[in-house]
Amino acid sequence: MANITRDEESVCREVSFLLKFSRHRNIASYYGAYYHPAPNEESSEYLELVLEYCSGGSLYDLIDSTEGQSLKETWIGYVCREVLKALNHIHHHRAVHRDIKSPNVMLTEKGNIKLSE
Repeated sequence: MANITRDEESVCREVSFLLKFSRHRNIASYYGAYYHPAPNEESSEYLELVLEYCSGGSLYDLIDSTEGQSLKETWIGYVCREVLKALNHIHHHRAVHRDIKSPNVMLTEKGNIKLSE
């Protein structure tokens, strides 16, 4: 069996999560992964993950754009409710999302909330 680095293990865990959970309405859809070997010795290999496009950006971007103002309480409640729906789905399948933070909470053009890994 080949040695797996911590980075490879992390990528495998993320892809596995996306494959298992991305069909829920509050989790960003996963469309595939593309491996690119290093073109030469000076370059690194890389993996591209193709996820649903969320044109609204992240919750982090939204908070940052308020220039020190708080989000309205109704918006905070909406975001919390939608993230909790995603977490409920994940926990129902006996899994844990270990990286809940504002950059991993995405917004679609219509304002739908999508959790990413």
